[in-house]
Amino acid sequence: MWVKQAISWFLVFMILFSSASLLREPAGSTEDWENPYIDVTQDLWSYQYITELNKAGVLPSSEKFQGQEEETRGNLVLYLYNMDQGVFKDRKKSRDKKKEKAAPNFTDVTKDSPYYDAVCWAYQNGLVGGTTETTFAPEHSLTREQVCTVVARFAALEEISLLQVVEPDQFKDSLYIDEYARSGVTACQMAGIVKGYDNGFFQPDNTLTREECAAVVYRVMTAADMEIPEGSAVVDLTEGAYDSLYDNYQDITFTALVPETEEGPVTFFDQAVFIGDSISMTLEAYCGASGALGGAKFLCAGSMSPTNMLTGKILPEYPKGSGQKPAIGDSVAATGAKVVYVMLGMDNIAYGVERATKDYLTILNQIIEKNPGVQIVVQSVTPMADSSTSYSEKLNNEQINAFNETMKAYCQDNRWYYVNVAEAFKDEKGFLKKEYCSDYGSMGMHFTYEGAKIWVQYLKTHIPQDLL
Repeated sequence: MWVKQAISWFLVFMILFSSASLLREPAGSTEDWENPYIDVTQDLWSYQYITELNKAGVLPSSEKFQGQEEETRGNLVLYLYNMDQGVFKDRKKSRDKKKEKAAPNFTDVTKDSPYYDAVCWAYQNGLVGGTTETTFAPEHSLTREQVCTVVARFAALEEISLLQVVEPDQFKDSLYIDEYARSGVTACQMAGIVKGYDNGFFQPDNTLTREECAAVVYRVMTAADMEIPEGSAVVDLTEGAYDSLYDNYQDITFTALVPETEEGPVTFFDQAVFIGDSISMTLEAYCGASGALGGAKFLCAGSMSPTNMLTGKILPEYPKGSGQKPAIGDSVAATGAKVVYVMLGMDNIAYGVERATKDYLTILNQIIEKNPGVQIVVQSVTPMADSSTSYSEKLNNEQINAFNETMKAYCQDNRWYYVNVAEAFKDEKGFLKKEYCSDYGSMGMHFTYEGAKIWVQYLKTHIPQDLL
């Protein structure tokens, strides 16, 4: 089986990622072609895709390509329209005529828009719909599953035969692909147009950058000129062709609780941001002084809880020293973090576990909404010391434990990671160990630098392996 897959991937690399000689010669000579993009240099992994598409008249010329920006709905349909009108113009003459829909009436794509003709063409040929009955949202970003759906429909429209280079394979998160996109994703995976991440996930809601989208479009264009070896299997581009495969897929076990592993690389935390209240501020100070978590960023504030974050009463300052306190989702976006560690709840638990978890979930979902594709790691709330003057009927270790167990269950349901930091600090009776407590005899919940050191070591030995 592995030999067959190795040969298949060799074929796809030789064919789909080959040089421009596989392309149709675009209208007009390219002898005098000059790269119009000052930010597209030969050391970019996407250089060939972008420049060949520009030569073919698929990508419009501009001073900058801005390949790291998120690709948009308007741009994708413009690329495919340009391909249909130019590179594939001969295909239009031979393919069966299909009854087109009436032109859309999108209020945000008027006749003077550079996207107008492309959007009308894509809508009428069933490649895309509007975001509402009256809007197309050309500037909205695209997810991986959306791009697969559109390009599979485009290949079907152009009657392109896509060679099957791999067997259909379940990703760890295949069952989280929206039903409308399942066959499109599978078709693109089988044709080698897209693949999953090294950790086995597809991440259907991750957005594509412009250079990633260019790679996908290029692979479809080169596939059109491919000679299909006799007897070879081709991908079925019929709408819904592979939906039935998903009926047999099993939910691949996801365990929210992160187990102990060997110490991971500190560079992992360069992509992380830590959100927390005054308890986490000690971790922030320790890491700021020691660099123990590399380039990790922190969004912490004293007495911050999910409830007062939602009301805007207390929010972390970002950037530090600016006096600005944006909504938490915006602050996370500004850090550029890909992994978000959160420890909140100590200032909410006294209101009851139900309310505390409800507001916590709202905050986490706001972060995700503003930062699609970000990975959430919830840290358990740490215990209180036996001498704590804040210990009460409403706020105590039993309530903290109940809150932590509830949040762990929510993490399992939402496929978030859960790191049980609290276990590193409990004594035999479940209290915060005296040697790690900086305010023993008063509040009894904050940490010494020695405690922060233990905390760091725990994080390094409890990194979610799927994220490495």
